[in-house]
Amino acid sequence: MSEEMELEQKLKNSEAQQVEAETEKSQVEAIQWEAGMEDATSKVVSVARSLAQFFYEQGCYTALAGFAGYKPHLVPAGAEDNDVEATVREEPAFAGLAVQTVACSSGEKGPKVHIYLTRSSKKLEKTLPKEIDGVPIVLARMGRIVVIPGKLGSANFFEHGGRVACGSSCAPAGEAYAGTFGALVRKSVAGGIFCLSNNHVIAACNHVAVGQPILAPATRDAGPYIAAPRQIARHAEIIELRSGVPELVPVNRADAALGRVVDTNMVTSWQGDEDHGYDTPSTIADPVSGMRVKKFGRTTGLTTGTIEAMTIDNTPLPYKCRFFNATAWFTEVWTVRGDAGPFAIAGDSGSLVVSEDGTVALGLIFAAAGDYGIMIPMNYVQTLFGGVELVSEHNV
Repeated sequence: MSEEMELEQKLKNSEAQQVEAETEKSQVEAIQWEAGMEDATSKVVSVARSLAQFFYEQGCYTALAGFAGYKPHLVPAGAEDNDVEATVREEPAFAGLAVQTVACSSGEKGPKVHIYLTRSSKKLEKTLPKEIDGVPIVLARMGRIVVIPGKLGSANFFEHGGRVACGSSCAPAGEAYAGTFGALVRKSVAGGIFCLSNNHVIAACNHVAVGQPILAPATRDAGPYIAAPRQIARHAEIIELRSGVPELVPVNRADAALGRVVDTNMVTSWQGDEDHGYDTPSTIADPVSGMRVKKFGRTTGLTTGTIEAMTIDNTPLPYKCRFFNATAWFTEVWTVRGDAGPFAIAGDSGSLVVSEDGTVALGLIFAAAGDYGIMIPMNYVQTLFGGVELVSEHNV
């Protein structure tokens, strides 16, 4: 081998060793970063749970006004949690808050704790710490959440190719409210196509008989400029809504129901109107704080917003339905903040939340307050009813 070839080989070997060293360094840095994120996430959850415990003890949760002295069992505190709890208790101003829920977010700027308030004052907010144990605290006025079927407001009914489109007004026959036809799905364990929405939309909170016609638009929304109601499905199945304290009753993670489509040629997987609509995506992704999203709904139509945070402890939500007037406890649901006003309001329940580009499904709206919509993550919804998958390209 000539000297020139030997030199060239040495350079190649050196470059390979350098690449290998840089790769190893990157892997080590990635592991260190992930470990740091895990530590940060653990800390933010600890702070959030300590705040939630304190708010329960102080009677700050608006939804528990009728539960005098009730202190729900939360996740047991570890040594680090006890240190954080001591810090929280040293801030008496926290006791003056009217709280809806506590949640955690992650993202490029690091994890945060979000305290969602039903009411507050700027004077009181100024006295609160901006962080606890290095974790940023974000206050947001949400207003009071009350889960109630839509009985007021304008109604959206969308058609695509003469067929009923997702995002439209719907309700069981005989009911005087309206919600949203969210999406078409297939079940893993049964044939046919089903329409997906909330239990409190399709089943009036556990109280609509199996086989009852599901109409779109809802009877109350029909009028001179909206099509007459047509049967799109028959009520088939629910995820039971449960009320009662968490020590006695399993905590809810979903408000969902299915109706079996009676004529697949009458419906389409298209979401919304012709100008700004899109096909229902077949792909489901995990919600991530900071993701830009959109949805079509019965009341507000097309809205855009940003996924903000996930609740980490049991959150009480009041339901106001004809046969179900009770507090239901939920966990691991997400907040979505609207860009220019509310992301969702009453009547938008059941709306499918998708990414800004419409390529992935992220959640199902079931509650709202202020500028916020509250959604059940689709990565959980898809595990229900024996497993479901979203239907795309159906009559589009």
